[in-house]
Amino acid sequence: MRRLPASATLAMASLVSLGAQALMGVAMLHFFSPEATGRFAVIAQVAFFWVTLALAQGPLTFLADARQPPAQALRAVLRASLARWGLLLPLMGAAVWLGAMAQPLAVLGWAALLALLQMLWYLAQPWALRTAAPASAALARALPPVLALALAAGWSALHGGDGHGAIGLLIAAAGGYALGALWLLPTQGNAHADAAPAAQAPLQADRRSAWLRMAHTVMDAVTGTALLLVWQRLHGVAEASYLAVLLRLLGFMPTIVHAAWAQVLLARRETARARSLAIGLGAALATGLVGLAGAALLDMGLLAEGWRGLRPYILPLVLWQGSACLFAALSHRPFQQGQERRYSHLAIAFDALQLLVLALPLLGAAAWPPTIHLWWLAGVSSAGLMALSVWMAGN
Repeated sequence: MRRLPASATLAMASLVSLGAQALMGVAMLHFFSPEATGRFAVIAQVAFFWVTLALAQGPLTFLADARQPPAQALRAVLRASLARWGLLLPLMGAAVWLGAMAQPLAVLGWAALLALLQMLWYLAQPWALRTAAPASAALARALPPVLALALAAGWSALHGGDGHGAIGLLIAAAGGYALGALWLLPTQGNAHADAAPAAQAPLQADRRSAWLRMAHTVMDAVTGTALLLVWQRLHGVAEASYLAVLLRLLGFMPTIVHAAWAQVLLARRETARARSLAIGLGAALATGLVGLAGAALLDMGLLAEGWRGLRPYILPLVLWQGSACLFAALSHRPFQQGQERRYSHLAIAFDALQLLVLALPLLGAAAWPPTIHLWWLAGVSSAGLMALSVWMAGN
């Protein structure tokens, strides 16, 4: 009976975290200059790409590998992640140099610090999920973005958003990540929680090689980055903004499902196929309601006239992100059925298919207007996610 409160608590924490991050974006637009916001955004993006490659799905491995005691599993993931973080330093330095950024050494230094602290926070969340009470795991997820928002607001009130505004935003982000990293420190409460109620998934583990996990990570990162870059090149800045806004708005639901359901089941070593299907379908329905509400706001003229171009994007993206909800709700199952290697192979193939459909007009193989292109991309993505969901549910 404890799993539902734990999932509900983590779902609320995820909502708070996402809400704080959204408010951080609003604060940057309103209280900081475009130059300060742009400099911070570039450094934060470099750091995020750095930490994504350094972790190589380490938090997922930590949750899935139930054969090892949590402290031993954490040390293994942390050592490997820190090694990759260090090995990636020359690559990130080259990227900063090629970007011709002002004060490149300062940019690289801040990116390295943010990547390190962010990596520790990303590991602290599954550590708390596996070893601490649900309330503590929820705080590990929710408090860092709230602190970052408070620090950014305080800096703006004291120093303004011009001049050294970028420094203020960097300090705010670093402070939030540092707070989250504190959950890695051992406490008396860490000893109780890894005793899962019943090992319903005795096969649960992550047996993928480091190279396969890295390949999976790189393909996910490249696909996510290419989506908006290629869309902007093909269809313009306005169309890319429509896609970006709706992906952020509708994509929070599969994010919450993965964080508050799939990760909890991995931590508790439970399969819960029927409940997972119900959660995924319910989240897909909620995604549809969010899309319907957005369409209603547009039809009632409650949004600025410039956003009317969103209208044809809503339905295909609702189908896409609704399918992603079902996929997220079942994403724990391959690790519990000994199918994690095949899962990564299929996910990489799916990413490659998305990239192909995205790039077809760029390659001259199709001449699609934005709406037709979106229906092709969303249709292929939805079909692929549904096929993967059926495979995961059937194992």
